[in-house]
Amino acid sequence: MLGARLRRLSASALLVLTVAAAAAQESPKPTTLVQLLDEPGTWRQILQTLLFKVVNYLPQVVAALVVLLAFVVVERLAVRGLGGALRRSKADPALQSISVRLLRYVLVSFGLLMAASQLGINVASVLAAVGIFGLAFGLAAQDLLANLIAGFTILWDRPFRIGDEVIVGGTAGRVTEIGLRTTRVHTPDGRDAILPNKQVINQMLINNTMTPELRLDVPVGVAYGSDLRRVREALLAVAAAHPAVAAEPPPQVVVAALADSAVQVELRTWLRDPHNDRTPRFELLEEVKLALERAGIEIPFPQRVVRLLESPRPRDGPA
Repeated sequence: MLGARLRRLSASALLVLTVAAAAAQESPKPTTLVQLLDEPGTWRQILQTLLFKVVNYLPQVVAALVVLLAFVVVERLAVRGLGGALRRSKADPALQSISVRLLRYVLVSFGLLMAASQLGINVASVLAAVGIFGLAFGLAAQDLLANLIAGFTILWDRPFRIGDEVIVGGTAGRVTEIGLRTTRVHTPDGRDAILPNKQVINQMLINNTMTPELRLDVPVGVAYGSDLRRVREALLAVAAAHPAVAAEPPPQVVVAALADSAVQVELRTWLRDPHNDRTPRFELLEEVKLALERAGIEIPFPQRVVRLLESPRPRDGPA
């Protein structure tokens, strides 16, 4: 019996020694990333895993691309249709541009969200994050939102249009662009004034071209001794000869004020083209001066009359 136990112990010891020897002969396992990548089967396993992921994800990518392509086609058709409808309705050019731009942004954004949902992205979470970001942005950019609201107000009320000659807060010029945030005015000296829409609607605005008629007043001073009838005839002749002055309503010459050194007279004319009042103003001023000189009518400069009073002589004292 003892011999049987010894034989079993000897067999167990021999098995342990055999396993240990076999383990000693095997190569050591990799302990670093470099050693792991150097293994012969590592890259094959990585490529197989990537290929498996791509194959499984490919239908979702194709579906997202199809949805995005469909929205691009819909966006182009919708923008083309809206632009044609606005042009046929003779809407304001600024309203046409902004309406088309807003429609494009809405459709593209909606298409991106639908494509993202096809990729498995949680669109609800994205919208919630966008809403929180929009609230924070709105609180931080109150002036920007005020200008945007003012831009919509301008497009709704239409106090001016592109091409109108306006005066806004001391800035005079021709409106070249109406945006959601700013309005661009081209000044007579060749500069572009970019005015925030909030400033445009909060200040007094003068539109020189909204009505088909525009009156141009040319002031001039004549001497007190001048014959006003001759002054009136000379100024009316200047107005009748100028091509920019309309015949109806007829020009007028009125006495505006009795100043210290001159009688202030105004030549009041109505222009044929209300979009152009700068050049006729300069030309009429020059022609008025030349006409008064030819008529022998004096245009006085400021004068002061100084009277010297003699001081009384001292009385002679007693002799």
